[in-house]
Amino acid sequence: MAITTISDLTSAIATGARSNLFKVTIPLLDGREDQFSYLCKGAQLPNSSLGLIEVPFMAGRRFKLAGDRVFADWTTTVINDSNFFVREALEELQKKYGTTDYESDVAKELTGGSTIDFNTIEVEQYDQAGNVTYKYTLFNCWPSDISTIDLSYDSADTIEEFTVTWSYDYFTFE
Repeated sequence: MAITTISDLTSAIATGARSNLFKVTIPLLDGREDQFSYLCKGAQLPNSSLGLIEVPFMAGRRFKLAGDRVFADWTTTVINDSNFFVREALEELQKKYGTTDYESDVAKELTGGSTIDFNTIEVEQYDQAGNVTYKYTLFNCWPSDISTIDLSYDSADTIEEFTVTWSYDYFTFE
């Protein structure tokens, strides 16, 4: 159906989703989940893509099939508070999931039967009335990269922020 008038366009868009109406929730931050939700300045709805399998066919033609689904790393931007409350929690989380110790770079000893309880992350998109319109849940998440925080005399009137890159196995949506 072609859109020919402005009223057709406004009917198709309705109110439009707003990119600033979101909430990110990360459990297992030792009581700092609310701070993360408040200080998470930016995120994305997660990305996935299907791989491609090309099957050779007659006369050099190729038949294309969908391959394995790949879930790309996911990034959040966090405002740093003056107590480093959230950053410290993320660094502790990263240290917990790492295979080497920060101080000595010696491999951690894994005891038989021990398991690490990986995080789930929820990303909720809201409408203008405050209702959840779409929700993603990312499973088996861990912070693979916590970026630097730039320090400079040039930026006297800005608040520090940093990015966190999360690796995860898959997501669901509802």
